[in-house]
Amino acid sequence: MHRRQFLQAAAVGGTAGLAGCIGGSDGSSGSNSSGSTTVGYWEYFHSQSEVAKTLMESSVEEFQNSNDVQLQMNWASWNDINGGKWKNNIQNGNRPVIYDSTNSLDGQFIEPGWVKPVSEYKDRLNEEALQNIEWAFEMTKSCYRGFDEDLYEIPIGLEVGAPFIARKDHFEKAGLSIEDDFPPENYEQLVQVAKQLQEKGPGDYGFQIYGAQGDVTDEALVTWTTSEGGYDGTYLNKDWSDVNYDNEIWKEATRKYVDLYQKHGLSSEKAPTASNEGAAQMLIQGDVSMVQGSTKDFGLLRSRAEDMLSDGTIVFGPSWEGAAGNRGDFFTQCIALMRKPDDVSADVWKQREDVAINWINKVLSKEFQQEVPRSLATLPARKDVWSTLKEDEMLNQSNFISTLETTVDGMEHGWSSHPGMNAIQYNIAGPLFQEAVRGKISPEEACDRSATQIREQLSL
Repeated sequence: MHRRQFLQAAAVGGTAGLAGCIGGSDGSSGSNSSGSTTVGYWEYFHSQSEVAKTLMESSVEEFQNSNDVQLQMNWASWNDINGGKWKNNIQNGNRPVIYDSTNSLDGQFIEPGWVKPVSEYKDRLNEEALQNIEWAFEMTKSCYRGFDEDLYEIPIGLEVGAPFIARKDHFEKAGLSIEDDFPPENYEQLVQVAKQLQEKGPGDYGFQIYGAQGDVTDEALVTWTTSEGGYDGTYLNKDWSDVNYDNEIWKEATRKYVDLYQKHGLSSEKAPTASNEGAAQMLIQGDVSMVQGSTKDFGLLRSRAEDMLSDGTIVFGPSWEGAAGNRGDFFTQCIALMRKPDDVSADVWKQREDVAINWINKVLSKEFQQEVPRSLATLPARKDVWSTLKEDEMLNQSNFISTLETTVDGMEHGWSSHPGMNAIQYNIAGPLFQEAVRGKISPEEACDRSATQIREQLSL
């Protein structure tokens, strides 16, 4: 299972939606029987968790009813994007007016010129919202540094670093303090605390790593490398001319990561195949006491263990600050407009685009942005809602909002939107890093072979 294929039901629904929703070159039929505008929308956010699905479905319904329009939905899964289904449909003449996604997957759409740069429609967005997301625009420019324009997608929420997540009750039973001993301040303390949790706490394992091909390179590992090396710790160097996997920063971090399982025995035998969502489920069950996962795990935890968030049993904490002066990297939950296809008139496309702009303004509204951490489980792009989120008991008791705010402070390195990122992050590197977790190859060999194969197979 890939990391973003969380809900099987959502994935099945997404596949059905993709097959059934495409009716014109833009994935929409133009107007429905009542004469209202119909707009093709390929939607990914919902697939992150049940609470994300609820938010997106209810928001779409409310928007349609309020504006007398029809959003022709493709409820998609991560694999629809990473696996090539979206790209194949666009190449075959089927494209939406609007999509939402994760920025690192979308270079494959930007490079051919299918995505409309934000500069071409920024002046049509809500002015108050723009003022409060300008900081996110500035940060997100680092994601598109290999392209001509600064910004191709609008950040709705930022997933920052890879937070630690722990069971407060396990800490207490192991003679540790969640206030003093969590989160770990460095790798050495991580090993020390995890060992004490494992030896004296109620869980079977003090810490759980994950080796699933869609997770092993994109959560804890890249958080450690970026915090230590800045751009030298990201997947690609600053100008996208080379991959970084085989430098010493990546090799050292990978050794330490594998050692948690192979040397220190701090993870279950599921480690080579576990996903970060699987690790979070083990935390809920009490099998493990601490993980380092994704901010989006908050959505999973809220769906399955909301009481444990509300009473502070499960708590979040930021990753440590490394030598580069940050706590890791980020990527965005983003939304974007596609360019007009040749066989649609400018007037018709403008009409559909106006609806899409209204939808973007909705998801940038204060009301929607306040729901972003609770349901989409990322840091809202709108900074002016952060203070009100501190009044939310669940966000506070779990330290979720404070963790996100601490993590983003000083952060500057976004995941590249290089058109080959699916291969760079997952398809080439993932199986090799998984083999290192299994102990079949050394961490150094995984790094070297990943870099070599990427250079051979991709144009950097």
